[in-house]
Amino acid sequence: MIEPDGFPELVDPLLIAAFEGWNDAGDAATSAVEHLETVWSATHLTELDPEDYYDYQVNRPVVSQTDGRRQVTWPTTRVSYARLPDVGRDVVLIRGIEPNMRWKQ
Repeated sequence: MIEPDGFPELVDPLLIAAFEGWNDAGDAATSAVEHLETVWSATHLTELDPEDYYDYQVNRPVVSQTDGRRQVTWPTTRVSYARLPDVGRDVVLIRGIEPNMRWKQ
């Protein structure tokens, strides 16, 4: 069931979060959450607006070239969820860069 705000009604949700950076040795936590997103076919819910939470002197955007076109990927934190019918609950997955500012928000 989709709520009026566009987000699904979650069943007994469990949260798994991983933040990139110094505390994610060898990208172990973020790689694990990325793996869970794939094997559970997680549905993308939203991303944090990077302007509100990241200092671009600390977390710079990445510029790449694909098919002759330049693409800028801004640092962000992604939120997705997976419905696990065999378990009877949903899992919310958060993966991204640890915020530099406005932690209370």
